[in-house]
Amino acid sequence: MYRIEDIIEGLTQKGDMRLEDIPEIDLYMDQVLTLFNKHFPYNEGEQALTKTMINNYAKSGVIKPAVKKKYTKEHILMIVITCLLKRGITMSEIRDLVTDSDVEEAYSLFVDQKKIMNDKLIEVMGPIMLDLKENKIMNSENKLFDVLMLCYYSNLLSEAARAIIRGEDD
Repeated sequence: MYRIEDIIEGLTQKGDMRLEDIPEIDLYMDQVLTLFNKHFPYNEGEQALTKTMINNYAKSGVIKPAVKKKYTKEHILMIVITCLLKRGITMSEIRDLVTDSDVEEAYSLFVDQKKIMNDKLIEVMGPIMLDLKENKIMNSENKLFDVLMLCYYSNLLSEAARAIIRGEDD
């Protein structure tokens, strides 16, 4: 038997690769992969970063190509952001989003505000989960139904992000 609240709370406890984890010196590909294996908050079952993925990010224009086979702090930060965003939006949407953005400022704000957002999520989820259980909407007896409901909300949030990228809020 699983408890969705416990799963969500566990997921909110994951750490982040912080700006201070990224060296100021340029790194070779193998050093970048080692850095990610040490500091990046991979999801369960998520494929670790590979050389091919980084090369594809550069080919798609999401990150700039390496400079003399070395990756700068800016490269690494863009790879971090890409790895986080690709869970919910496409590579072309990421490319459009990060163009002309101050990625260091945005990522720093994200890391700083994430704890507050997680705390609010858990605060709000408690009463919602209780209501869903009392009304027999989600009750851990139908795994497929529970997953469908969670994915529905995930899709709503992803689509809201896409609407922002497309400029539908203008």
